[in-house]
Amino acid sequence: MSKVRLVFVLCGLALGACASEPREPIEAVPAKAESPEMLLDQAEADIAVRRFQLAQQRLVRLDKSAAEQPRAQYVMAEVLLGLERPKDALPKFESLQSHQAYAARAWQGMGLCLISLEDAAVAQTQLEKAVGADPKLWRAWTALGRARDQQGRWRDAEEAYNSALKANPDAALIVNNIGMSLLLQRRYREATDMFQKALAADPGLGIARANLRIALAWQGRYDEALIGAASAERANALNNVGYVAMLRGDSQTAQKYFSQAPELSPTYHERAARNLETLRLLMKSKAPDQMGQATGAPPPQPVN
Repeated sequence: MSKVRLVFVLCGLALGACASEPREPIEAVPAKAESPEMLLDQAEADIAVRRFQLAQQRLVRLDKSAAEQPRAQYVMAEVLLGLERPKDALPKFESLQSHQAYAARAWQGMGLCLISLEDAAVAQTQLEKAVGADPKLWRAWTALGRARDQQGRWRDAEEAYNSALKANPDAALIVNNIGMSLLLQRRYREATDMFQKALAADPGLGIARANLRIALAWQGRYDEALIGAASAERANALNNVGYVAMLRGDSQTAQKYFSQAPELSPTYHERAARNLETLRLLMKSKAPDQMGQATGAPPPQPVN
């Protein structure tokens, strides 16, 4: 299987305050001036509900002097991280290390950026500094769990996730990430339980719902994995479940789902089409052993 390329769509791990993101409202510029403190308060409230573009619009209204202050720099760094621009966010977090009030959060932000940039080793150093300075930084604990997962340090990862839960007991995101850790360990039934628990805490957590489909598919529970997939997401769900079926060596099921996905997609579904082509090549070469050997869990994609 190493000689072929499969395309998998999975939200995977959540490293920040992540939920199914609503369409961001476009806000009109106010008629009267707003104070920097008010704009920053509003931007932080937007970040809490993942309205990063709206938060960015508010920050643009700051004058140059206010925008250069540590608080504004920190809020902008969080916005850039939320907008999936870790390369731009990283230097802003780095610049805040010398400010005592922001140092721990700066190390957390640096670790989150480095995780997204797939530099887990350096990220771990920053994240350990962050939780050492402030054990309440649950996002840092969660990211530290992921870094340890990547190294196969399952027990250490579990300790990090438990510390994250201690800091934020109500966070469905942490439960989702525990599920991903179990998925990586091929403990599919336990992972399923965790994703269901995350959804019970936050029914709108789309990441957990996507991951639940994957965990069910790894158990061969394909029909169950696709239950409730709305029309807008069904094409991706079919591709994802088909991908897992292929890795399990279930070529007939994979072919069925890869064929259905483009039919349901409003636009050309390149991933499913490429996976279908790969599957046909494998079937033509009569290489079932290769498909059967590829049973590892798909790599998670971080979402900050």
